[in-house]
Amino acid sequence: MAGPRGAGHQTDAVKSGRTERSRRDTPATASPHRASFARVREWWPVLAIVLVTGLVYANAFRNEFLFDDLETIVELQQREGGTAAFGGVLSLLHGRPTYRPVRTASYAFDYALSGLDPWGYHLANTTYHALAAVAVYLIARALFGGVRPALLAALIFAVHPVQTDAVTYMSGRRDVLSGLFVLAGFYAFVRYRATERLGYLAAVPPLYLLAFFSKESGIILPVLCVAYDVLRYLRPDESGEPLRPRSASWTIPFKEIGAAITGAVSEARWLYLSGAVLAGGFTAYVLLFVRGTWQRTYHGGSLWMTLLTMARVVRHYLTLMVWPATLNADYSYNAFPVTTSSGDLQAWLAVLLLVVLWYGILATARRRPIAAFGGVWFFLALLPMSQIVPHHEMMAEHYLYVPVVGFALAVTGLLEPYLSEVRRARTLYPVCLIVVVLLAARTVWRNADWRDQLTLWRTTVETAPESARARNNLAGAYLQRHQLTAAEEQLEAALRIRPDFAAARANLGKLYLDRGDLDAAEQALRSALTDGADGKEDAIPRLWLGVVYARKGEIAEAEQQFQAAASRPPYDAYAYNNLGVLLARAGRSGEAAAMFREAARRMPALAEASDNLARLSRMEGAGAVRGGAGRP
Repeated sequence: MAGPRGAGHQTDAVKSGRTERSRRDTPATASPHRASFARVREWWPVLAIVLVTGLVYANAFRNEFLFDDLETIVELQQREGGTAAFGGVLSLLHGRPTYRPVRTASYAFDYALSGLDPWGYHLANTTYHALAAVAVYLIARALFGGVRPALLAALIFAVHPVQTDAVTYMSGRRDVLSGLFVLAGFYAFVRYRATERLGYLAAVPPLYLLAFFSKESGIILPVLCVAYDVLRYLRPDESGEPLRPRSASWTIPFKEIGAAITGAVSEARWLYLSGAVLAGGFTAYVLLFVRGTWQRTYHGGSLWMTLLTMARVVRHYLTLMVWPATLNADYSYNAFPVTTSSGDLQAWLAVLLLVVLWYGILATARRRPIAAFGGVWFFLALLPMSQIVPHHEMMAEHYLYVPVVGFALAVTGLLEPYLSEVRRARTLYPVCLIVVVLLAARTVWRNADWRDQLTLWRTTVETAPESARARNNLAGAYLQRHQLTAAEEQLEAALRIRPDFAAARANLGKLYLDRGDLDAAEQALRSALTDGADGKEDAIPRLWLGVVYARKGEIAEAEQQFQAAASRPPYDAYAYNNLGVLLARAGRSGEAAAMFREAARRMPALAEASDNLARLSRMEGAGAVRGGAGRP
């Protein structure tokens, strides 16, 4: 396939992925010693990236399962064991829609390695992240044609503190895997353009599938490939000299950009059409068959308010890119208030900032095309999370996993001309090293915040005191430690922020249950169900409410609540176990045994059910059977 016209130092790097220096240093006939030295010199940056990534995330290996990990990993394995993780992939192969099956399947390997000990899951996340950083290095090496700029870009990606929300957080596997496959697919496309070997092009579709079925944000891969083709057409002129700035050096080169877009589309229109059809099919899959986590209402009540809010969100993301001092694990209600008025000054200031930034990106396209490409990458990679299709999580730091690549390329692209000058490089490289070390130190520090539930949510409440969910989760951590006064303080604060917060109301009911105040517990749990807990979200308050009724001697009401919870996976096993306890104490041994067997079938790791069944077979009497308050 013919490439665009023109020649120059940057385009030679894009086409071959090797510099003139690397060609000179690799003789046609070399001794074994020199050949080994050349291989070491070629691969030492990769080894350095892997080593640095491992060192930066090593202190996270002691961290516990947190937040979504309990449902995504722990409860899945407890219910069906390690092979359960492949259920989504098998369903997909049989033509049944399933949600993020590649991400889920990856946990099977972790389970085989370490069971439910978190270190195996942390090792896997860190390994995938290191591989993604290597992919960034290979991409940057192809773009810049040199080792040092590529290594700088890869290290910025690898150690940037914002990545902890994806790497340190085990449920962030979705972002890490999807990002890895996006980067691998993009690099395969770059190699195809450089070599015209169809094997590289053939690798892109399967990597695209893996990226999308790890997380829906992987849908962006074809758009990044198109952007790269446009970059290839932003070339020096035919004299071989780079385009020089004209009298207005920072004006937008509309003519060159337009010609590049036209050339790229003309060259590969059928390829782009195939990518568009595949992306359209993926979009329909999410919206019509799986739904996933998207919602039907816009944040702020309308698309316009959502767009204004997202301008502020992107401004916040950019702040985190350059100054990641304050990181936050939760941006739910009301940690980052949505814009609800067209007169929001902060929203319009954010819009102005984005306009200026886009002007700078387009104006830079003539002088620093790779830096401009990095800026475009950053915004394109954010598109799936831009809330055009509303998602229940308005913003999150793990959304930045792939956009960080664009930031790293942009920074390196702006510095690259100076890094190639010996005099300036002597100053710039030590400065870059210091920046990378500071970013790595902040990442190591941030890893410690994810140590356990109490540490994470206490830190999050300090960072975002108006986050109702963070306060509720902190209360949950206190409840696990039976620190009821501290838990009550956090729950009352959560309900002041969001009076209709059903989960906080349910936890308040559990607190009263633990105190033995059954009337207050009943009132709070009924309010939680009234406030909007439905589907699987109402299973736990129903389990606790059933325990309240059982302790009050209202057996029929207790049985009704347990029956309702039994139809709501993944908490159905707990409901069947509690039903067994209730029936056993009522002298209905045969029915109780059936409930215990069903609980054990649905969750083999639920020891209570097996123990209760064994006790029931050995002796009679209600006191011999144990029951819980809904969850172990």
